[in-house]
Parts: sequence; structure tokens; C-alpha cells
Amino acid sequence: MGCEMSAVRCLRGAAGALALAATLPVLSALPASASADCARAPLPAAAYRTIPAVDPDQDLFNRAIVSEVNYYRCTAGLKPLRLADGLARVASTHARWMAEAGKLSHRSTVPGLSSVQERVLASGLTVRLGSENIGYLPRYRFGDSRKIRIRDKARCEFTTAGGRRIAPHSYASLAADIVKLWMRSPAHRQNLLDRRVRVVGAALDFDPQGIQCGQFYMAQNFAG
Repeated sequence: MGCEMSAVRCLRGAAGALALAATLPVLSALPASASADCARAPLPAAAYRTIPAVDPDQDLFNRAIVSEVNYYRCTAGLKPLRLADGLARVASTHARWMAEAGKLSHRSTVPGLSSVQERVLASGLTVRLGSENIGYLPRYRFGDSRKIRIRDKARCEFTTAGGRRIAPHSYASLAADIVKLWMRSPAHRQNLLDRRVRVVGAALDFDPQGIQCGQFYMAQNFAG
């Protein structure tokens, strides 16, 4: 598993000139009671079904991602983010490129969408700043398991060391795991808890050549 974030923080200028912001948002501590009032938005039953390897439902994944992101933003005393179709669209292009290339990178070979700057600006939104998180996870819910047992690799049957069957990810479980990993990384957490962003869009795609029956590549773009 792995993840990266973008060092590009701001998009400025009438002509779309790009600049880096040197300052970081300051996150204030909240009373315990404020965190207690936070809850994840409910998801439809379909979000708990296994993600298909072909043509995953991007809308379900987006809803699961924003539910996780807004929960953590709530615990930090921040406003929730709204889903933006334009950001989801460019994130989908980048997730597909990473899955096809089998490579985790903020740089792609897609004309006009090869960098974080180009993707955020191509969203069709009027933006002053933007950022990106990317990552990948196995198709199966290995989580923090230190050891897994391969019962039948051809049939993708895995168990924990204790014999419990490991299931493939659902939209809800994949979103929860990747956002949890991003929150553990200071750089990714900064993007997730940026006070200045207001909209987000995410996407996933599948690489069947990944180890242990394939892996999902994910891209998440923010704008403010």
C-alpha cells in the first residue's frame, strides 16, 4: 500500500500562473464534546457491496470518500466539503492513468492533464488554490494484518493467520482505509484539513496486475 500528496498548494493569477504557498493552515484543538457531535454521513446499501474490478461506481466511491473526509474535518472544527463533478472527472482520468501504468505518481502522460495544476484548472471551476492526494490499496481488505495466508491464489482466497476469511473491499471500506492512511501522514492530512478548500472530487481505478489479485489506485483533488 502507499500514498503521496502534492506539493502544489496554490493556483493564482488571471492567466492561470502557478505559485507555491509557503504557509500552512493552523489547526486549533477542540473540546472533546465537539468531536463527540461528529458522525459519518449515512451511505446507501450499495456502498457496502464488493467493488467490481471493471467499471466501478465512481459516484458511490465519491460519496464514501466525502463521508470520511467530512467526519475528520468535523472533528477538527472545519466546514464540510462539497462534491464537485469537475474535480471527480479529472481525478478519474488520473486514477485510470495510474492503474494502466501501474505507477503511483502526480505526473502523467495525459495531454493537458499531466500535472496537478493542469488537472485542477481543467475541472471547470473558478479556483484560487488546489491540491491532490493519491494512493493505492490491495483489492482485498488486508488492513493492518501482519500475516496473511494464501489459501488459493488462483481463486483469490486469503485468510488471516487465525483463519478468518479476508473479503474484497467495498466502496465504504476502501474509502475508510485510504482516508485513514492519509490522515496518518502529516502532508496528506494537511490537504484533508485545509481550511481554505471548499470542494473535493475523488475517483478510483483497478490494476489487475497488482500483487495479490490486483489493487485500486485512487486520486483525490481539492479546490478552494
